[in-house]
Amino acid sequence: MALRASSGALRSMAMRPMTVAKRSFVRRTAPQKLDHHAFVVLTSVIGYIQATSANAGKNWVRRLCDREPVVAFSMLLGGVALLLPITVVPLRRSMGMDVSQYDGSSTSH
Repeated sequence: MALRASSGALRSMAMRPMTVAKRSFVRRTAPQKLDHHAFVVLTSVIGYIQATSANAGKNWVRRLCDREPVVAFSMLLGGVALLLPITVVPLRRSMGMDVSQYDGSSTSH
Protein backbone atom coordinates (compact mmCIF):
# COMPACT_ATOMS: atom_id res chain seq x y z
CA MET A 1 0.00 0.00 0.00
CA ALA A 2 1.60 3.24 -1.11
CA LEU A 3 1.26 6.35 0.93
CA ARG A 4 0.33 9.48 -0.93
CA ALA A 5 1.20 12.84 0.48
CA SER A 6 -0.89 15.85 -0.21
CA SER A 7 0.67 18.89 -1.80
CA GLY A 8 0.32 20.83 1.48
CA ALA A 9 2.28 18.16 3.36
CA LEU A 10 4.98 18.17 0.68
CA ARG A 11 5.29 21.94 0.92
CA SER A 12 5.66 21.81 4.68
CA MET A 13 8.41 19.19 4.40
CA ALA A 14 10.30 21.10 1.72
CA MET A 15 13.61 22.67 2.68
CA ARG A 16 13.24 26.26 3.77
CA PRO A 17 16.05 28.77 3.74
CA MET A 18 17.55 29.33 7.15
CA THR A 19 16.92 32.70 8.68
CA VAL A 20 19.47 34.43 10.83
CA ALA A 21 18.25 36.15 13.92
CA LYS A 22 19.05 39.84 14.00
CA ARG A 23 21.33 40.70 16.86
CA SER A 24 21.51 44.25 18.07
CA PHE A 25 24.99 43.85 19.56
CA VAL A 26 26.58 42.97 16.23
CA ARG A 27 27.18 45.87 13.91
CA ARG A 28 28.99 46.04 10.64
CA THR A 29 32.02 48.25 10.64
CA ALA A 30 34.08 49.44 7.75
CA PRO A 31 37.52 47.87 7.49
CA GLN A 32 40.14 50.10 9.04
CA LYS A 33 43.04 51.30 6.99
CA LEU A 34 46.58 50.79 8.14
CA ASP A 35 47.91 53.94 9.75
CA HIS A 36 51.16 55.28 8.30
CA HIS A 37 52.83 54.98 11.72
CA ALA A 38 51.83 51.33 11.90
CA PHE A 39 53.03 50.71 8.35
CA VAL A 40 56.51 52.06 9.09
CA VAL A 41 56.80 50.07 12.31
CA LEU A 42 55.53 46.83 10.78
CA THR A 43 57.86 47.04 7.80
CA SER A 44 60.80 47.70 10.13
CA VAL A 45 59.94 44.73 12.33
CA ILE A 46 59.38 42.40 9.38
CA GLY A 47 62.67 43.45 7.80
CA TYR A 48 64.52 42.89 11.07
CA ILE A 49 62.99 39.44 11.51
CA GLN A 50 63.85 38.43 7.96
CA ALA A 51 67.45 39.59 8.26
CA THR A 52 67.96 37.98 11.67
CA SER A 53 66.44 34.63 10.80
CA ALA A 54 68.41 34.49 7.54
CA ASN A 55 71.73 35.17 9.28
CA ALA A 56 71.33 33.56 12.70
CA GLY A 57 69.74 30.27 11.67
CA LYS A 58 67.40 27.97 13.52
CA ASN A 59 66.60 28.38 17.26
CA TRP A 60 68.52 31.64 17.56
CA VAL A 61 66.01 33.03 20.06
CA ARG A 62 66.43 30.06 22.38
CA ARG A 63 70.22 30.27 22.20
CA LEU A 64 70.12 34.03 22.81
CA CYS A 65 67.87 33.63 25.87
CA ASP A 66 70.13 30.91 27.24
CA ARG A 67 73.48 32.63 26.66
CA GLU A 68 72.60 36.34 26.92
CA PRO A 69 69.39 36.87 28.92
CA VAL A 70 70.01 40.61 29.40
CA VAL A 71 70.33 41.15 25.65
CA ALA A 72 67.21 39.05 25.03
CA PHE A 73 65.21 41.07 27.57
CA SER A 74 66.40 44.36 26.09
CA MET A 75 65.33 43.13 22.64
CA LEU A 76 61.92 42.26 24.11
CA LEU A 77 61.59 45.77 25.55
CA GLY A 78 62.66 47.24 22.22
CA GLY A 79 60.00 45.17 20.46
CA VAL A 80 57.35 46.44 22.85
CA ALA A 81 58.53 50.00 22.21
CA LEU A 82 58.22 49.45 18.46
CA LEU A 83 54.66 48.21 18.84
CA LEU A 84 53.50 51.15 20.96
CA PRO A 85 52.81 53.49 18.00
CA ILE A 86 50.62 50.80 16.46
CA THR A 87 48.49 50.46 19.58
CA VAL A 88 48.54 53.83 21.34
CA VAL A 89 47.60 56.12 18.44
CA PRO A 90 44.46 54.18 17.39
CA LEU A 91 43.41 53.80 21.05
CA ARG A 92 43.77 57.52 21.66
CA ARG A 93 41.86 58.25 18.45
CA SER A 94 39.03 55.85 19.41
CA MET A 95 38.73 57.49 22.85
CA GLY A 96 38.41 60.91 21.25
CA MET A 97 41.74 62.18 22.55
CA ASP A 98 44.00 64.56 20.65
CA VAL A 99 46.40 62.81 18.27
CA SER A 100 47.63 65.90 16.46
CA GLN A 101 51.09 65.42 17.95
CA TYR A 102 51.30 62.16 15.98
CA ASP A 103 49.53 63.22 12.78
CA GLY A 104 50.52 66.87 12.65
CA SER A 105 48.17 69.75 13.28
CA SER A 106 44.84 69.50 11.53
CA THR A 107 44.49 73.28 11.14
CA SER A 108 46.84 75.40 9.11
CA HIS A 109 48.03 78.69 10.57
